[in-house]
Amino acid sequence: MHNSTITLESIMNAFDPRRLSSHIEAFARIGANEFGGVTRLAFSQEDRKGREKFLHLLETELHAEIHTDPLGNIFARRKGKHPDWPAIMTGSHLDSVRNGGKFDGPAGVLSAFEAFRVLDLLRIETEHPLVLAMLTSEEPNTFGISTLGSRGLAGKLQKTQLEALRDDGGKDFRTALASIGGDLERIQEAVLKPGSVKYFLELHIEQMPFLDRERKNIGVVKGVTGICRERISVMGVASHCGTTPMTERRDALCAASEVILALERAARGEEGKAVATIGHLNVFPNSINITPERVDLDAEIRSYYPESVHRILHALGEEVSRIQETRGIHLDRKPLYRTEPTTFSPDVRGAIREAADRLGFSTLELISMAGHDAAHMNAVTEAGMIFIPCKAGLSHCPQEWTDTEDLVRGAQCLLQTLLLLDKKDDEENR
Repeated sequence: MHNSTITLESIMNAFDPRRLSSHIEAFARIGANEFGGVTRLAFSQEDRKGREKFLHLLETELHAEIHTDPLGNIFARRKGKHPDWPAIMTGSHLDSVRNGGKFDGPAGVLSAFEAFRVLDLLRIETEHPLVLAMLTSEEPNTFGISTLGSRGLAGKLQKTQLEALRDDGGKDFRTALASIGGDLERIQEAVLKPGSVKYFLELHIEQMPFLDRERKNIGVVKGVTGICRERISVMGVASHCGTTPMTERRDALCAASEVILALERAARGEEGKAVATIGHLNVFPNSINITPERVDLDAEIRSYYPESVHRILHALGEEVSRIQETRGIHLDRKPLYRTEPTTFSPDVRGAIREAADRLGFSTLELISMAGHDAAHMNAVTEAGMIFIPCKAGLSHCPQEWTDTEDLVRGAQCLLQTLLLLDKKDDEENR
């Protein structure tokens, strides 16, 4: 069938809501737990079952070349009219957090799968090769690494760092990677060759409440937040809590409480441009009758705006100095992790908006406050993201929910965006 004879209406009508919903539910049963959530950690038995199921779907339902790379990333490639042209890639992940939801990750993979099925059904031939990607371990795995597959594609992983990793059970990373078909010795082969992928497009649930609250269909993601993490160690003096007067105590936990509240105040002062969290702390000796001697806090700041991060860190530094002086204790700060904000390709964002307009879908421009594979892919190609609504913005929990109608609209917008990008680059090459 010639692409020119295919109408936008026929493409939209080719999407099957029941089919897409049934795929979501089928994968949700892999790793389902008694709390109503899904636990499908990367490299786990559940992860392997999910991969096997996805490979079966690809092999039996799509006309594509199937390939697993040394990082365990799974690809399905449609050749297009010009197999030697740079590919246009789309996809997401299938692994989950502990007791997570059924849509984070699978919504993007299975929407892309449905889009590819429609291309096959209508016998649409694109100019570029199209690649559906299921990326390895987007969520933090038991080895402490997240976005493993996309980092590897972007050339951000080093074999020497990975081969030293062990999980809490003592398993080495090499064995874990081999269990999903990967090969640590060959991970450099997974790095994308320059110019091999023209665009990368990821569909994902929003994980924020804005689309749901404003009743918008499609989120056009401008970029992804930067993340700054540091460890703050508060050193006081341990003493008997019954015999040490309140005026003579140097209680590390009380001082740490001031640090926590100071960070919260600084982030609130940015009026929605930043968030900050201390979600993990260790107290020593952690006894009911001893004043705490030491507290280690792990602090995280997220913002798309570097100036907001700078102001928060400055305010925190001033408060740390004050707390040390007034409480007679010592605080030490150690940077742990820093990523700069990502701004997605204007061409991809424009294609998403145009696709949504053609389909009659309302849009909202958003900044993602969560990390995504697309942010790493943006380092090696022109990347972008489509967000679809999730109820009240809830994610990483059993209550995570996206209506089937929103899934279908997202898949339709995804396919239309891919076709627009394919046509755009064809026109530029003529």
